[in-house]
Amino acid sequence: MSHFEERMEADLKIIRDRLWKIGEDVDTALHSAKKVMILRDSEIAYQTVLGDYPINRESRECDRLCHTFIARHLPGAGPLREMAATSRVNVAMERIGDYAVTISREALQVTSPISAQLTQSSDAMFDESISILSDARKSFRDGNADMAIALMKVAKRVQNRMDGVYETLFAEDDRMDGASMMAIFVVFNLLKRIVDQAKNICDQTVYAVKGIAKIPKTYRVLFLDQPGSGLAQLASAIGRKNFPESGFFMPATPGTSDSVSAQLQEFLDERGLPDEELTTEQLEVSEHDLDDFTIIVSLNGKYSDYISKVPFHTSALNWVLPQDVDLAETYRALRDEIQQLMTIMAGDDAS
Repeated sequence: MSHFEERMEADLKIIRDRLWKIGEDVDTALHSAKKVMILRDSEIAYQTVLGDYPINRESRECDRLCHTFIARHLPGAGPLREMAATSRVNVAMERIGDYAVTISREALQVTSPISAQLTQSSDAMFDESISILSDARKSFRDGNADMAIALMKVAKRVQNRMDGVYETLFAEDDRMDGASMMAIFVVFNLLKRIVDQAKNICDQTVYAVKGIAKIPKTYRVLFLDQPGSGLAQLASAIGRKNFPESGFFMPATPGTSDSVSAQLQEFLDERGLPDEELTTEQLEVSEHDLDDFTIIVSLNGKYSDYISKVPFHTSALNWVLPQDVDLAETYRALRDEIQQLMTIMAGDDAS
């Protein structure tokens, strides 16, 4: 290794170690914030607030070192990506430190007693948020892109579970004063934001290692339909053919799994539309985890006729399709609707 390479590697280590130390301090701040939430201990709360000042100073110094490294070494693609990613991770860690401060302050505003169920939910949210953040930091430190990609999927599932905690909170309405409820609501939102920032760190890991600025997102679309109609099956086949990379499409009918009719099967075959597993993947709406879907589309009537509640992170649409027309006309109408939907979500390069 040349002297230049040794010097660059030494500077890289200094920056990596500083970023890891910032992460450890933020982790400590979050654990302290959790204690404040449990104990309502003002001393721990104010120690957490004061502890954020050194974190902010370290963050500013880390940012300065990243810029100095680029100016001094004029690095190639790999180290340059790492510095860019390090700067963004550094910002994320500084923000999470701010979250710990706000959580501590808000926890002191809670004066009403909290039920055992809400306390348990709160503890679980803290533990999951801190755990995902810790794993995200490790993936960045180790340059483990595969771990980061897997963590992003875990984080999304955790966020979906967190949405259910709000129902537990609102059930406390008759036993908790407004100020306490608002404070807990803010804390829950910040815990979700911690998971968001962990996902951002995972994104930066993938960028630093693989040079991929953003992992292409797959948008999950569920088509709701009446038994025997075949519209959901046709729409799913169109989506799978035209958007195999950016979309995941599934048909669903309430309480039944219809076979593809002979007429529809012939139509699918003529146009080379994929029909594999269209029957076996039809699910009863009441039994399916709707949280997994980005969009729910009703092709027959209103989505409220099929489901009682749309998940927080899911959107629902009612499409009005032409009536009393042949399959070809229905196909064109569905194709245009799906094209427009996917272009809105994924952009012009969706197909």
